[in-house]
Amino acid sequence: MPVLFRWIFTGCLKRSLGTLGALLSIYAIIEAFDKARYLGHGLNASLLIEYLLLKCPFMISEFMPIIVLIAASIYLIELSHHQEIVAVRAAGLGINKLLTPLLAVALLASLFSFVIGEWISPATNQRLDVIEQVHIKHKQAAAHGVQWLKDDHRFFRLTPLGANQYSLMLLETDAQGVWKKRIDAARASFSNDTWQLNEVNISTSTPSKTMRMQHLKSMSIHSVAGPETAELPLPRHMHFFELYRYVRELRHAGLSSSQYNFALHRKLAAPMACLLMVILAAALCMQNNSRTGKASWGMMAAISLGLVFYVLGNASSLLAGGERLPAAYAAWLPNLVFGGLGLYLLLQREGH
Repeated sequence: MPVLFRWIFTGCLKRSLGTLGALLSIYAIIEAFDKARYLGHGLNASLLIEYLLLKCPFMISEFMPIIVLIAASIYLIELSHHQEIVAVRAAGLGINKLLTPLLAVALLASLFSFVIGEWISPATNQRLDVIEQVHIKHKQAAAHGVQWLKDDHRFFRLTPLGANQYSLMLLETDAQGVWKKRIDAARASFSNDTWQLNEVNISTSTPSKTMRMQHLKSMSIHSVAGPETAELPLPRHMHFFELYRYVRELRHAGLSSSQYNFALHRKLAAPMACLLMVILAAALCMQNNSRTGKASWGMMAAISLGLVFYVLGNASSLLAGGERLPAAYAAWLPNLVFGGLGLYLLLQREGH
């Protein structure tokens, strides 16, 4: 490993770890003061500590691109201030010699972020939701409104009517996900693994691609999935392949999968953003002189753009959830915007 690569890699890695530690410390202090008002009202000291620790994986996977941006910006400003970038350029070395170790740190951060988001955050998020709902907001662990559940190749939508009665819609598909039957019931109740339906309308697909309609006063359907299992899964509780399979099943059933498809793509887009943040930091903070004025403006611009990146990520999530943008495009939109901006500024700086 070249000495220059090892030196820059080690320096940037140290700043990244320091930035990560500082961010988690600031978060813990702010969150502790915010949640302290619930102590003695459903929340005790041990639950508060557990809450703070469980939220760290979420913070890491959510803010890792911004951490890399700030850390790389700080390190490049230090190199500029001590004339080390000038020395590298004077030795005839190109910008690739500076960017390669920084991108290596960003790649390490992206892999770490992916591992946290894939294997740790789904489990910790489930426990976090229980603490927030039960011990802080004093609600039931699962709020039952309009709910979806799946039983083999059948999808149920339940709308509570009161007194353990539901308005039910059932979609049935074959093994390939092709629609076969739809059942709508004005009233439905569940007991002994059986749904009892009243005022039932049945729409069936025929081999000639037409639809056959049938109305029944009542009917029963055997199912192992009842109302107590009808909680809609949250994307933040699911792993990558769970999301992938669930999106396919929803599409085969003809149902909206926007929020799940967005979460699926974000599991890849968010870690990849770490690499783009290094390019943006180089474009803003890599100076060939030691002037503190330019360095300060570069650092302020990096922090401001990091906040804009986070806001744009949340806005794209809302747009995808409201189906105003395709979910995949919305998930990658911050990367496209900031990656393009970083490349443009870096090429302008290098005179290309």
